[in-house]
Amino acid sequence: MTDSTLGVALVGLYVTVTLGLGWYGGRRTGATPREYFLAGGSLGRVVFPLSLFATLMSAFIFLGSAGFGYVHGLAWAAVIGVEAVAVVPLAYVGLRAWRAASAEGYVTPTELLGDAFDSDRVKLLVVAVQFGWAVPYVAIQAVGGGLLIETVSGGTLSFTVGAAVTMATTAAYLGLGGLRGVAWSDVLQGVTVVVVLVAAAVYVLPAARAADVAGALRTSDLLTPAGAAGFFTPRVWLSFLLMNAMAIIAYPQMFQRFFAAEDERAFRALLGWWPLMATVAAVLPVVLGLVGTQLLPGLSTPDLVVPELLATTAPAWVVGLVVGGAVAAMMSTADSLVLTLSSMVTRDLYRDHLAGDSDADGTAAWATELRVSRASTAALLGGGFLLALVATGRAPGVAAVGTIVELAVYFIQGNALLLPTFLAALYWPAATRTGAVASVLLGQGYFLAGVFGPAPAFGFTPFVPALALAVVGLVVGSLLDGAAAARSAPGTGAETRGGD
Repeated sequence: MTDSTLGVALVGLYVTVTLGLGWYGGRRTGATPREYFLAGGSLGRVVFPLSLFATLMSAFIFLGSAGFGYVHGLAWAAVIGVEAVAVVPLAYVGLRAWRAASAEGYVTPTELLGDAFDSDRVKLLVVAVQFGWAVPYVAIQAVGGGLLIETVSGGTLSFTVGAAVTMATTAAYLGLGGLRGVAWSDVLQGVTVVVVLVAAAVYVLPAARAADVAGALRTSDLLTPAGAAGFFTPRVWLSFLLMNAMAIIAYPQMFQRFFAAEDERAFRALLGWWPLMATVAAVLPVVLGLVGTQLLPGLSTPDLVVPELLATTAPAWVVGLVVGGAVAAMMSTADSLVLTLSSMVTRDLYRDHLAGDSDADGTAAWATELRVSRASTAALLGGGFLLALVATGRAPGVAAVGTIVELAVYFIQGNALLLPTFLAALYWPAATRTGAVASVLLGQGYFLAGVFGPAPAFGFTPFVPALALAVVGLVVGSLLDGAAAARSAPGTGAETRGGD
């Protein structure tokens, strides 16, 4: 058996096991939205934290972080390492959201927003924004799967085939098992991510002659706070620290996963599991990227530094296992994100606005909603696959648009800008529909103008001034609503949330 054949076989093994978990999860999934989208709220002290961790791990970590470390240096590890500390607000905000969902029966994050602000407008606006940022992030997972499968097969399987396999497998076990199948596969994938990163380091670092590599790095700018390209100025540092810490709470797939916890003990367990796993995921890929600058200088595709390093230092079976685990990690992010988005299509759009009154409840209604969910899943994954071809310059007449990290930061920032609205829904009873709408529109509008237009960033990334506007819009809009309510009904104690 050739090395490439062995590598492809091991990747195929991961895919087969993942499909098996999806099939088994489907056999145990009841015929209700809460069962399909939230696994019946059954994720306990092991499955819940591992599922959240695997949901966050993606092509961004395994390929993108290593590639960004290769280009910029050690500073990137510190920037994403903030996620190890951000578990504290993650757990406490998540617990608050879980309590609200348990009391009110929420299935989607936007149901919570719609109820909190008594507004379909807020709910649908956030759905639209999260869709807009999510499709490119799904595409990033297809990019990662395509690059890895093409590399491990020695080019026998093309990028297009690899990306298609990643998306098709994700669609298959999502359709089979809903969140129960996803969560069980996430346990495998969450553990696998940590194991394969350690395995990669075990094979690569001894072969790198650490003393020689360290000496060479000390003479470069790769170990400086600003990085080799001078990218990480103090204001850019602050921008990335804020966006990474905030986004992991506001990602739609993460926020919905809060609702699936079995009880409050699952959140306490999260505080124990998360810091170590997040630290490994932040540090090891960047360290491997740094080693790659010395062993593999001049890589045309920095995102491939880890598989290229393994190909020169590890036996074929290790390469296959590591690549298979990495592909699994990418599917674990795509599946969770797509499942959440399909639940929004099913409940926030179809059930609330398109289904007839006679279809509101019952088994027949859920059968229709399940078809809607599966159709939206197929559409989202298909769109992600096509966008992956475009983003990597594989569509005729289109140039590649950037590295995995450069593409991912748009999704990160766009979702982080929604966090003030989610926090207001949970913690600020005086926040109103007007404030929420203003926050979303001002934050997203300024961010887009900063990225694609003339809006100044003042030395930060566009996220920081956009975040300031989002907070100002939320506060001012809510206070104005409150003042108007007080003038129209003095002394009545009228609620100020507002409604459509």
